[in-house]
Amino acid sequence: MRLHRLIAITIKELHQMKRDWKMYPLLFLAPILQLTILGYAATFEVRHVPTGVLDQDKTYLSRRYVEQFGHSEYFDILYYPTTRKELCDLLDRGKIKIGIDLPIDFQKKFKNGTSPQVQLFVDGTESNGAIIAMTYANIISQRFSSKLALQSIDTSLFNKNDFFGTWRRDIGKATIIDDEVRIWYNPELLSKLFFVPGVICMILLIVTTNLTAMSIVREREIGTLEQMLVSPATRIELIIGKLSPFIIIGLLDVALIVAAAILIFNVPVKGSIPLLFLFSFIFLFTTLGMGLFISTIARTQEQSMVLTFFCIITMVLLSGIIFPIENMPKIIQACTYIMPLRYFAVIVRSIFLKGVGIEVLWDEGLCLLAIGLGILIMSLIRFKKKLT
Repeated sequence: MRLHRLIAITIKELHQMKRDWKMYPLLFLAPILQLTILGYAATFEVRHVPTGVLDQDKTYLSRRYVEQFGHSEYFDILYYPTTRKELCDLLDRGKIKIGIDLPIDFQKKFKNGTSPQVQLFVDGTESNGAIIAMTYANIISQRFSSKLALQSIDTSLFNKNDFFGTWRRDIGKATIIDDEVRIWYNPELLSKLFFVPGVICMILLIVTTNLTAMSIVREREIGTLEQMLVSPATRIELIIGKLSPFIIIGLLDVALIVAAAILIFNVPVKGSIPLLFLFSFIFLFTTLGMGLFISTIARTQEQSMVLTFFCIITMVLLSGIIFPIENMPKIIQACTYIMPLRYFAVIVRSIFLKGVGIEVLWDEGLCLLAIGLGILIMSLIRFKKKLT
């Protein structure tokens, strides 16, 4: 492999990209725009859920219970129907997402030491939002019960060693265990801290794979591939020379996206940024290698675009960026081990949120490197220095 030939091919690719000025916004502005849109749009947070309350009891305790929902930022109590039919009608018409039905003996059962049955009617057409809203409602109910339980304890009887006597059952019966949960890495459970690092992985995959997949196909269609094939450059020199500009563009995109994530979304980078660039460089082996492999299969740019779209969608869905891998069927979980995006997503989120180093991420990086080298080797085998 001769260095001067490698540099000549790289310069030729850079000159060709320089003449295509329309590509610059797609290479550098589009990733920032995609990050901004996806960062704000992709969220699992559920707030201000339209809520209707049917309070059949209308007592002090029932009003206190309803106030717990009204004072939270997760529920907006918009309607107070007087019958269950009206409550169900609000759900049917989409006016509310959750209906709360308090029984007529709500306070009486509390005083008798039994648990009242509160019914929640949830609109399940959007299953993810419904599950999260139900979780919020259960937490509010548990906290309300815990407060009543603590209020029912007579602390003056502790000195008499009468623990059972401290419990005044006429006030209410509920659990008195108060779990104190400490959440690491993302204490406020902000969706943007989960999604933005994943979006970084997706954008890097989309941009670099598309660029590489179109390269050889475009050369074939415009006729310049013949000139390259009659040159004294070897197969390896041609591939490395064509990939070098895309590696530079990919690393520039990483810098721009990381800066946008910090400045726009305030996503912290607790780990080493040079380590992030190192793993990004390794990940580029897989994306560029995959794009090059696609370009050796496709004969037209349309074929290349379809194959690239199929590969990108498959990798995104099976990488764990959007859907947890643990929830997938076992056979699908086995398939995710050959997806390089799975390992890179873990690396990026760990560097951003956990601040861990190479001593923790070395195995993920090793798998990423092995897959990248494997894809590049397949591309070298597929690429032949002839027009076929």
